[in-house]
Amino acid sequence: MKNEHHSALDSAQIQLTPEESIVLFELLSRWCQDQNASTPEASCFESTAEGAVLHRLLSDLEKQLGAPFKADYGTLLNQARDRLKGTWDYPTLRG
Repeated sequence: MKNEHHSALDSAQIQLTPEESIVLFELLSRWCQDQNASTPEASCFESTAEGAVLHRLLSDLEKQLGAPFKADYGTLLNQARDRLKGTWDYPTLRG
């Protein structure tokens, strides 16, 4: 019975560019690990499951990316941000 419920859910694979990957990694790292960083308010989340998914995504990125562990990570991150800036010119996620 439990397997039937699980198989009814869709799984997804998400393809990110190298720039998107490093920018997302930095955002999630800041939210999850930097105690002094601004994070979304608790009211942004409807369930602790959403936080679990974000932590899992960060963990997956940590396993796959090499750039965050390079000496020139800051430069790579800034270059990635510069390349992506023009794709979104709104101050919030809602535009």
